[in-house]
Amino acid sequence: MTTGAAARIPYELLGTLAETPELSVYAARKPDSDELLLLNRIPHAPETRVFFRDLYFYSAHRPERSEFVELYSADRDFYAVFRYHQAPSLASLYGSCPGPARRRLSVLIAALFHVYTETLRMPLPVVCSALQPDNILMDDDGEIRLFYQLRSDFVTGPCDLWAEAAALIRFMLARELHSGRHQALDDICKKCRAGLYPSLPALISDLEKALDTLSQAEFLNRARAFVQRKKARLLQMSWLGLVAMACMLVIYLVTELTRSDTLPVAAISDIGNVTYVASQDESDSDLQLNDPSQPLPDTGEPAFSQLPVPTSELTSEDYVVQSGDSLNSICTEKYGAAAYAAPVASFNGIGEDQPLEAGSVIRLPLRDQLAAYIE
Repeated sequence: MTTGAAARIPYELLGTLAETPELSVYAARKPDSDELLLLNRIPHAPETRVFFRDLYFYSAHRPERSEFVELYSADRDFYAVFRYHQAPSLASLYGSCPGPARRRLSVLIAALFHVYTETLRMPLPVVCSALQPDNILMDDDGEIRLFYQLRSDFVTGPCDLWAEAAALIRFMLARELHSGRHQALDDICKKCRAGLYPSLPALISDLEKALDTLSQAEFLNRARAFVQRKKARLLQMSWLGLVAMACMLVIYLVTELTRSDTLPVAAISDIGNVTYVASQDESDSDLQLNDPSQPLPDTGEPAFSQLPVPTSELTSEDYVVQSGDSLNSICTEKYGAAAYAAPVASFNGIGEDQPLEAGSVIRLPLRDQLAAYIE
């Protein structure tokens, strides 16, 4: 660029990035700013006039496109100004296909989506240029940006969008496509190169499906690799587990075989002998041992135990006998019927006709409970 031409542009040129007859790329900035800008100069020609007219129309009506600054002409040259991002490009980050395939495929999907949204209404040469690995930048936080450095052959001649998209896929996934183990990715690349996709979103959708499949395959591969690395350790732990289970089984069997849940027959016989046969001087003790096989002796006195077995334990209240009271009168007053005298006498361990001494206390069961014993 001549000094006179440089003086007529409102930017300070800091250095030349590319110099060809069709396109010159400079690093520039405004005199009153430290912001680094990208200045593209294309010499005036009939075909470039139409191209930059369309570029200006689309860019000027997209104020949210922060990368584009302005488009103007000076002397017989056209100039397009873009903000220059110094983040590393995909060409420098993934030239040798480092890292897992899933990571590179995720970056590829993000890059294609960014190119699609940022160049949706831009001319085809701009879209083809944006698909170059050198022009796709990625910040430290993973954000994708575009460099907007136009390819001169795209400006002066036709470009194939799908051929450039397929070239970007081959660049990012060269290792997988050459291995022959990822048929889905290879089919997508061939379909893209043949131009069979109607739009970039359709291509992105197929790549996202391949990403899901690749994620599942990588999980299985990582699990298989982990087992191979830890095979000896896992085998040792398995043997230790089997030995521990065998020891526990032996302990259980020994415990079960040596345990007895019943007493010996001789002990039961001895207990019976103590109850009935053992010699004892009954005059020396109040304890009377009876043969359980013989009926209880008849004492002539009723016992409450001779009543039918109640469904629940009887509860009672105390009653102080008054002068002239009998069981019949007391039951008539308390229960409303003299028929309760027999079970009340049995409950207190006395005879039904036995006179009651004034001032003594007898127990009277509740009527609802005592009624169960009246036939």
